[in-house]
Amino acid sequence: MLRRSIVVPVLVLLAALSRPVAAEDNGRQGLQSFGLRSAFGQTDRSGITMASLLPRLTLFFPAAIDRPLADRHWQAEMVFEPIVSYINADTEMVEAGANLLFVSLSYDRGQRLVPFLEGGEGLLYTDLTGGGLGTHFQFSSQVGGGAHWFLDRTTALTLSYRMRHISNAGISRENSGLNTDFFSIGLSIFPKR
Repeated sequence: MLRRSIVVPVLVLLAALSRPVAAEDNGRQGLQSFGLRSAFGQTDRSGITMASLLPRLTLFFPAAIDRPLADRHWQAEMVFEPIVSYINADTEMVEAGANLLFVSLSYDRGQRLVPFLEGGEGLLYTDLTGGGLGTHFQFSSQVGGGAHWFLDRTTALTLSYRMRHISNAGISRENSGLNTDFFSIGLSIFPKR
């Protein structure tokens, strides 16, 4: 069941990306932004905190999706975001993974402060053991929001909050999951803004 729920959206995304984009899209194809965020996370369990680095690359959606949104000043981004975290718990541990099915939506009329919402799914490997996680392999569901404060036309200071839930989706009998509140700051570059 889980495999089917992941395969269908991935196939739809690949089909949408394979469509040619019309020349009149004014450069709204390919790379939309890139950047780096640094995050601090506090879990729902006492004594577990995280310090994370999240390099980020975003792409425009295909014209059939992007154009109607852009006409109303909405900017949708397909996000690829690796994550590596230092975990401070009873011992020092790490996690690494990537957010692969991730979307960001912002309202941008060219103003300096641009709010956004984001969310999606990722995969994660963690050394964090115990607490009912069951396995080192975890799925990562996330939702959050924030704002880009543009320092010039293309460069922004980004502040955000994200709630993340990780669990092994039933791969192991132990599957209580772990919730983390992340606060991040970073620099984002939007070369085609």
